[in-house]
Amino acid sequence: MTERVWTVAEILKTTACYLEEKGAEGARRSAELLLGKVLALPRIELYLQHDRPLTEDEVAALRRLVQRRARREPLQYILGEVDFCGLTIEVSPGLLIPRPETEELALFAARTLGAINNRPLRALDIGTGTGCLAVAMAVQVADLSVDAVDVDFEACTCAHRNAAHHGVGNRVRVFHADLFSPRFMSKIESPYDAIVANPPYVTAAEHRDLMPEVRGHESRRALVAGANGLAFYHRIAELLPELLKPEGRFAIEIGHGQEQAVAAIMGEVSHSIEVRADISGIPRIVSGLRL
Repeated sequence: MTERVWTVAEILKTTACYLEEKGAEGARRSAELLLGKVLALPRIELYLQHDRPLTEDEVAALRRLVQRRARREPLQYILGEVDFCGLTIEVSPGLLIPRPETEELALFAARTLGAINNRPLRALDIGTGTGCLAVAMAVQVADLSVDAVDVDFEACTCAHRNAAHHGVGNRVRVFHADLFSPRFMSKIESPYDAIVANPPYVTAAEHRDLMPEVRGHESRRALVAGANGLAFYHRIAELLPELLKPEGRFAIEIGHGQEQAVAAIMGEVSHSIEVRADISGIPRIVSGLRL
C-alpha cells in the first residue's frame, strides 16, 4: 500500500488537532514551530508553501517531535531555543525556560543602567539559568560587564554558550556558585553597580498545582523557594550591603502576591523601593537603591 502523501497544510491541521486533544497549550503554534523545525522554515514560509508535499522522513521526524509535545514536554525544550528580547536563547532540558515577564525585567534593568553616568558598569545576575538576563543586558548596554552566577552547573554551561553566541562572552562571566553558601562572596568580585535576579519564588504547595510542562520538566530547584517562596529574597537582602556599592541599584522579579512581602524585606537594607507591574498588570518587579 502506498504511504499517504501529506501536504504542509494537511499535516499542520492534523497535528494541531491532535495536540489540542492531548491538552497541549498553544496547539496550533506548537504544530507550526515543530513543522518549521523539521523543514527548517520560518512559520510564515509554511503558509507560502502550504501545498508542498512532505517526504516520509520528514513526516517521521515530525511525528517524533509531536509525540514529545503530546507528553507535555515544553515546546522550548523540543526546539532547543526560545526568543528573549529579540535574541535566540538556547534552552537545555531541565533549565528554567525564559518567560515574557522576565523580558520586562531585562528591559527595565537595561534602561536603568543606561541612565547611569559613571562608566564602565558592572552588574551581578543572581540565578542566571540560561543567561538570558545577563546576555540581554550586555547586548543592550555596550559598556556593561555582567557576572552571572548559578548553582546548577548545566545552567552555567548553557549561559556561557549563549553569551558567546551573541558576542558578549568577553563581558559576561559565568560563575558556578551557591547563593546560600558561606563561601559565596569569595566566588564573586563585589561590590557591583547593579543586581538583577529572577530567583526561585514558587512555594512547595504552588509547585504541585503547576502545569505538567512546568512541574514535570523544569528544575524544581529553579522554581521552589521553601514554604513561603521568600527564601532567596531574604538571602539577597542579607548580602546586599556587600554586593552593591552605596546607592547601587537592584531589580528582582517576584511571584504573584509577593510584592508587599518582598518590598518589606528589601526595604530593610535599601530605599526608593518601587513595585512595577508587568504588561498584564501583575506586580512583577521590585527595585530600589542600596542604603
